[in-house]
Amino acid sequence: MTTSEHRLVEARVRNAVAQAEALATVAPEFGSTSHLVAEGSLVLWGPDLYLNRTMAAGLQVPLTASDLDRIVQLCDASAVPASVEVTPTTHPQTLTALAMKGFMHDPDSNITALVKPVIDHPIDAPSSVIVREVATAEDLALWQQTSLAGWGHTTVRAQHASNSFVAAVDSLDEERLVLAFDGDDDQQPVGCATTTFRDGVAILGGMSTVPAHRRRGVHAALLHHRFAAAANYGCDLIAATAATGSVSERNLRRHGFIPEFTIAIHTLPGTG
Repeated sequence: MTTSEHRLVEARVRNAVAQAEALATVAPEFGSTSHLVAEGSLVLWGPDLYLNRTMAAGLQVPLTASDLDRIVQLCDASAVPASVEVTPTTHPQTLTALAMKGFMHDPDSNITALVKPVIDHPIDAPSSVIVREVATAEDLALWQQTSLAGWGHTTVRAQHASNSFVAAVDSLDEERLVLAFDGDDDQQPVGCATTTFRDGVAILGGMSTVPAHRRRGVHAALLHHRFAAAANYGCDLIAATAATGSVSERNLRRHGFIPEFTIAIHTLPGTG
């Protein structure tokens, strides 16, 4: 495992655990929780939320059959599928245990982790987009509305899950939310994003653009702002994850991000 891979793995799991704890306080109805497993964590944000799987487990210490039985029981209790992240550094015995228990890998669920040194900052940002941090309750509500529009969440359940997660993230000291506005109308939001600062690693997330304003450089403006913020915060590495082969991954590569490793999701059919 490279140094940057190790730092990213550690930062990701610590972020996910912190976000689960915040969700448990802000939106207890989701039953968010986390559990230590084989030097990693099973992170359960809850039904309708993005992250419900075992992270950074079974690397140096392999997952055992009893570990997997526990994961299945906890996931069933949370009404989510039992899933485990696998990376190139996952212990071979973990892969064997997953196969013996019937866990299956869907290549379409692969996630690419990408990194870029903060010092490698130059990203052209269009003057037609203005980016600023969320600072007030009104800003937070606007961020939530912008995210709903960007991701196309239209059902009550999806909107509640999204808004609850954003409120939980906003409560954490390590998180920063930013809004992008039309340069000709600083009251018109066109996109939004988050950054988590932890142990010198700035992890990008939550980035979306309002459909009517796509292909205007909103993505670049949000990246430019967060690179500057990462440098000011003292980070030396900036990282992001994206569905492998997605438009998001291609955009990150276009801006100089380098794939560090692939995360393969192994799930037990019939659970959740």
